[in-house]
Amino acid sequence: MFGLFKRKKKESESYQSKTDEYDFKWYDLGEGNPYNKRILDIRNLTQTMLSFTSDKEVAVLFNKQRHSIGEELINVKLEGSKTIPTNLEYPHNGSKMEGAGYKAKCMEDKWDIYFWNGIMYLTRSWTGEVIYKAHTTVSSTNFTITKIEYTENEYTQADPSLVIDNVHFIVQSHAFGRPYPHRVPKTLIEEKEIALYSFNQFGHNCWYATYDNIVDTIVIPKRTE
Repeated sequence: MFGLFKRKKKESESYQSKTDEYDFKWYDLGEGNPYNKRILDIRNLTQTMLSFTSDKEVAVLFNKQRHSIGEELINVKLEGSKTIPTNLEYPHNGSKMEGAGYKAKCMEDKWDIYFWNGIMYLTRSWTGEVIYKAHTTVSSTNFTITKIEYTENEYTQADPSLVIDNVHFIVQSHAFGRPYPHRVPKTLIEEKEIALYSFNQFGHNCWYATYDNIVDTIVIPKRTE
C-alpha cells in the first residue's frame, strides 16, 4: 500500500516529559509485587511521557497506517533475517485469524499487529517496518507460535532469546490487553536508562521491567487472611 516496507525508515523520535524527576522502584518477589519475577516499576515515566517526531514523512506514515489491515505485508521478506523456534501457546476460539489484531491509537503506542496466512506480523506503528514474523498454528482451543523470523539488533544479537520474550510481551500486553512485565537487556543498568529503553520499545503499553525471562510469568493471587 505505501511501498515503504522494504526499506528501513528511522523513527526520529523525540520525547516530552512532564517532569525530570522519576521515582523508580525495584520489587523483589513478595509484598507489592503481583508477579513471580523481580520487577522495576517504571510507570511514572512510561505512562506520562509523550513522544513525537520532527520527520513529516514518519508522521504522515503513522496516520496512513491507521487505515491499513496489513495485506501489503503478505510475502514481505526481512532482510538478513534469522529464525528462532519457540512454542508459545495462547487461548483462542478456533476462528480464522486474519486482518488487524491490534492497531496503535496514538504515537505513544509503538506496535501494530496483523494476521495473514498463518503469520502474525508485528510492525512498528510509526514506520510500518516488520520487526517480527511469528508463524502460527491454530486449533479449536488455542493458537501457537512455532517460530519467529526477525532481523537482529545489538540486543538480540547478544541474546536471541530476547526475541521470544519481546513477542510474548507484545501478544500479552497488546493483543490481550494484560498488564505484564517485559524483559530488558542486562546491559542496561541505570533505572532511567531501562525506563527510556522500555518506552522506546513499547510506548505506554509497558509498566514493569525485569531482567528475567517472562514466558513463565504468572500473577500471584493476593493473600487473604
